[in-house]
Amino acid sequence: KELLENLGCGKRTLYYDIENINDWMKRYGLGKVLTSGAVIRAEIQNVAALEKKLKQDTAYFFSVPERRAMEIVHIALSDENISISHLMERCEVSKNTILGDLKEVREILKSWGLSLESTIKSGYLIQGEEMTIRKMLGKQFQRLSSPVVQACVCNFLQRTLVNIYHNEIDFGELCRCLIKQYETDIQGDCILANTELIKMMIQAALIRSRKGSVILLSNAEQLALMKSLSFRSVEFSFQKLRVHGVEVSILETYYITTLFLGIQTTDFLSQEQEELFIVSFAEELVLSFERIACLSFPNRERLQKQLSHHIRPMYYRIKYGIPDNNPLLKDIKTMYPFVFDFTRKAMEEIKIHLPADEVSEDELAYLCVYFASNLNEKYIEQENADNRGVLIVGAENMATAILMREQLREMFGFMLNYRVISLSKLREWMFGDYALVVSLVPLKQRYCEDKIVETGPIITEATRCRIIEILRGDKTIARHDEMIQDIISRVTDNVIGEVQTDKLYLDLLCYFEEKGRGKRNLSCNVFYEKIEKGIALMLPKTADLNKALMLCSRFLRQGEADRRLSQRMSNLLQSKKLQTYRIQKDAVLIHFPMQSDINPRIDVCLAISPKGLQCPDGGNARIIVGLATKDSYSHWAELEAIYHYFSDQNHVDGIMQLCQGGKE
Repeated sequence: KELLENLGCGKRTLYYDIENINDWMKRYGLGKVLTSGAVIRAEIQNVAALEKKLKQDTAYFFSVPERRAMEIVHIALSDENISISHLMERCEVSKNTILGDLKEVREILKSWGLSLESTIKSGYLIQGEEMTIRKMLGKQFQRLSSPVVQACVCNFLQRTLVNIYHNEIDFGELCRCLIKQYETDIQGDCILANTELIKMMIQAALIRSRKGSVILLSNAEQLALMKSLSFRSVEFSFQKLRVHGVEVSILETYYITTLFLGIQTTDFLSQEQEELFIVSFAEELVLSFERIACLSFPNRERLQKQLSHHIRPMYYRIKYGIPDNNPLLKDIKTMYPFVFDFTRKAMEEIKIHLPADEVSEDELAYLCVYFASNLNEKYIEQENADNRGVLIVGAENMATAILMREQLREMFGFMLNYRVISLSKLREWMFGDYALVVSLVPLKQRYCEDKIVETGPIITEATRCRIIEILRGDKTIARHDEMIQDIISRVTDNVIGEVQTDKLYLDLLCYFEEKGRGKRNLSCNVFYEKIEKGIALMLPKTADLNKALMLCSRFLRQGEADRRLSQRMSNLLQSKKLQTYRIQKDAVLIHFPMQSDINPRIDVCLAISPKGLQCPDGGNARIIVGLATKDSYSHWAELEAIYHYFSDQNHVDGIMQLCQGGKE
């Protein structure tokens, strides 16, 4: 019983083996093996002679997993018709053992989505998708990894290749040369880790393709591979092989290229699974973008189909590590800053992962164009994403600060965003959010910031020059500086009399900024005003997400309107269509769409939950940022301001501090 369990065979096989053992021992006069009941006993006349003879014998006996792996390799790659008697002879076991093995082999193949078929004419055959068969063979080769077993496999592959190509060359050495040539061609950028496995896989490809079973990669995958140096190396090597009478299908060039680029590049068992992955990826990417941009695409299915066509070659480029430089990257990031940022966030948020941990900006730019092309161009024209605005710091009496804001607006128009805050609410981490800080109270004693301008209630000429100097050193204005200076220079050279260059500079600056902003008129003042004034909704400790949605709806709308909005949000929550996005570990953004309401508006509700709320993503959140929208685009500046603000953990801590004294 112990032997049967350890050897994984039946009684009949064991008795058959004992007969062979006794024949062998009788031949050399070494003794015999006896069976008595459930006990096996060896009667050895000369133990030393037996040990000496065993050391001289070079025969190798496969373990059960090795034997079954070899049976699969023989069925898949032999140039002969494989029958039960053939397998009995090759594995030196009984018929019952082979029948038991074939039952297990069927289960192994079934787990790969393959089947074992047999006919009188052709013997046993493995049927299924060719790519899956190759991957399955790779796993069997890995099971046959001991030196003695690998030698058996290599001898089998060599005999088969000689028979089907009618050529006596050393195919194993030929494959080694192909690998060495590849490593030379790529100039040492990559040294293949498992050359023996790759060598056997190449030999398997030569056998399978010669027998008519060729890998058929999609056109997108072929185009991706053709761009690689690896493909050119393999193609050149195959041209040399044809000179020696070894014809290889051009389609196998692509497959062997994938072996060099990484034999374990994907976990998909079939092309069908890979296709389903790409379609699912496109669908989830669109849904993720909608949640992050707080909109819904009316033509979602068309966009998903467009993205699928692009994601397929992108997936193969990433899968095989083939970089694709996007010459329009800089222009796309400049033209569509919001869309590009939302695309990046959507890719980071997506739950379906690509072979690489991170998608390059070149690839993100391509995806960004697809999203941009499905949006209203009027709203996504070039926007200065780096315009961080001006912070005006005043005393507790904010009248002088508001007067300062009006003077700055008169000077710069609406090209900048102006935010007013009292000194008591100023925090050091706020300075990084603004291009300029104009203070009506002394600040330089406490903060060492070059962007601070201290002034009285009225802006003097010296103050104005200092403000312009600071802004010109910031990206906010620098992009127009060269053009404006050129115009002023031409005017000065061609006009008689004195030119007021400072006034002309400001006029031209306002002109170019207002022209660049086009019709968008986006502002992001609502959120910052709520933050600066400490306006927040303290939720009851017992409130759940549904209750929070109702209270936020009441905060955003009044009367009959808040009941309609509350009911809409409750319906979205129940139908699992509520758009939420976790912008920080403790903060979640929730979209409150008001497109169908009377007098819709952009607004923000900042809600604080002392114990945290259970959110649709499965996590808790103490901060709920409700964003009310009136269309698909006009809230983007507000949204970008929210994302920028919450990118700093200090800001999250600051919100909690502002709301510590709030009431329910």
